[in-house]
Amino acid sequence: MKLKLRHKLVLFVIIGAVAISFVGLLYVQRMQTLYERLVYEEASDKLYLYSERMEEKLNEIDKFTLTLVSDPDIQERLKQIKHEKGTLEYLTAVSALKQKLLTYPFHDYSIKSIVIVDTSGNEYLAGSLADAPVPAHDSEMLRLAADKAGASYWVGGKEPMTFLSVRQIRAVQNMDLQPLGTLIIRVEASQVVSLKDKKSTRYNTSLIIQDGEKPVYSDTGEALSVELPAGFRNGEKAGNPEPYSMLSVKNHKYLATYSTLTYTGWTFIHLVPYESLFEAAVFMRRILLVLYGCIFAVLIWFGLIFSRSITRSLEELTLRMAKVEKGDFSSIHPVPVKKPDEIGLLTINFSKMADRLDHLIKENYVKQIHLKESQYETLKAKLNPHFLYNTLDSINWLARRNGQAAISKMVKALGDMLRNTISRKEIVTLGDEITHLNNYFSIQQFRFEHRLRYEIEIAKELQELYLPSMILQPIVENCMKYGIDEMTGECEISISGERFGDRLDLWITDRGPGMDASYLDAAEGRPSAAAGAGSSKEEQGKSSGGFGLRSIHERIHLLYGDQYGISIHRGLDQGTTIRISLPVITESEAAG
Repeated sequence: MKLKLRHKLVLFVIIGAVAISFVGLLYVQRMQTLYERLVYEEASDKLYLYSERMEEKLNEIDKFTLTLVSDPDIQERLKQIKHEKGTLEYLTAVSALKQKLLTYPFHDYSIKSIVIVDTSGNEYLAGSLADAPVPAHDSEMLRLAADKAGASYWVGGKEPMTFLSVRQIRAVQNMDLQPLGTLIIRVEASQVVSLKDKKSTRYNTSLIIQDGEKPVYSDTGEALSVELPAGFRNGEKAGNPEPYSMLSVKNHKYLATYSTLTYTGWTFIHLVPYESLFEAAVFMRRILLVLYGCIFAVLIWFGLIFSRSITRSLEELTLRMAKVEKGDFSSIHPVPVKKPDEIGLLTINFSKMADRLDHLIKENYVKQIHLKESQYETLKAKLNPHFLYNTLDSINWLARRNGQAAISKMVKALGDMLRNTISRKEIVTLGDEITHLNNYFSIQQFRFEHRLRYEIEIAKELQELYLPSMILQPIVENCMKYGIDEMTGECEISISGERFGDRLDLWITDRGPGMDASYLDAAEGRPSAAAGAGSSKEEQGKSSGGFGLRSIHERIHLLYGDQYGISIHRGLDQGTTIRISLPVITESEAAG
């Protein structure tokens, strides 16, 4: 990651602050979840107790209805009403049944009215019917009572804030169980439920009772219904569902606990407003969020100051190093160190080192440069290339005018060699190198005359390849110096070349006394078998004059690697063969 040290330190502080804040918030969230679960479980247990209390009340009312339907007088009157219609006994039975109902005291304050429906659909009632519908029954109610075959069942939601206990009346005196009518008990729902107590009123809780998805009761006065969890649907508890969940009713969030009445199959839903229940927890979480935000900002601020205090000195030191690297020592002066820490000591030592380096450069390097420049200017004044060109050209024309063709040819070859040497590029073609070599041979021919014989056999396509300049001429010069035959005084040199794939080999052979084949190994520090007291005079001469050969060998190594260079091979009888190995370089490669 390519970041400055200051940015890395700030990033480290930010990551630490975020990690600490995340762990803290996770802990707070976890504690709130545990608190919510404890509240859920407590509310669920309380709701279960309330549902048990309600079932006991419903059971008591069912026992009362069982007493009514089995009363002998009511049984007898209903039989007369059923079988003696239009007679005096019928009218007497109707009057007696009404009187009988009035004799039953309402032992339970929650019962609002008692209604008996005979087989013809006529109603006989007692109690308050001010808010009851007329008639007090419907065909669906009677059908369900007949399906229960004398057992009671409870109906909710038919009337506001009212539960109905419905039971079919059957003949039990002679056990023929013939239907005689239907008993309907109207019960005030709020008196049966009585869920809220004084301790829970501060939360403004609500109770909803549903028969499946059908609303049965709501203490809000509205017919509310909510979607039940999967385990509480279809009027019965399936599996082992969670007895609590979060609900949203009319854009308000509630904690909902569930309980199923085994007696009726209804589902109790106790709603507690989330805001009021967890008001303190939510407030505390907000306080913690603000606190963590402040801590995070303070940590970032301190992190910036801390990182700046560390990196400021390093940045200043880096800037000074960059100036020294460019050779600018003008800014080197003692820097006051505010903090004697490792960075301060490094700054002090760098100032001392840079000051010492500046002193050494001024004392030695600058003096040497001035000395070399003066020597160079002196040499350039003595040996001006343009002066030499003009002088040699004048000598050439003077020799030609006086009929001295040999002198003219020799002077022209020398001028071409001098011009080629001074203006030569680093990389030239093999053809240019051969031209330079021919000029050299022309000059040496005047010295050795018939004793010098040379031969150059290199194909034209090879002469278009490129190689470093001034490679062949120093080796040929070495051959002419040490490759003269001792018996005849003649010098024979042959030059050839051949391409092997990506390698170009040039061969230079003389017929002289020979040369130690391990000379280059000895020059590189490896022991030579021929070096020592038994070395010939010629070999010792070649060793002293082989600096050019060694320089060319090292130059090729530096340019192209150790797989290329010069190798020395001795002839069968006498003489030396030198092989120059070079990479094949074309014009496009040389231009790149």
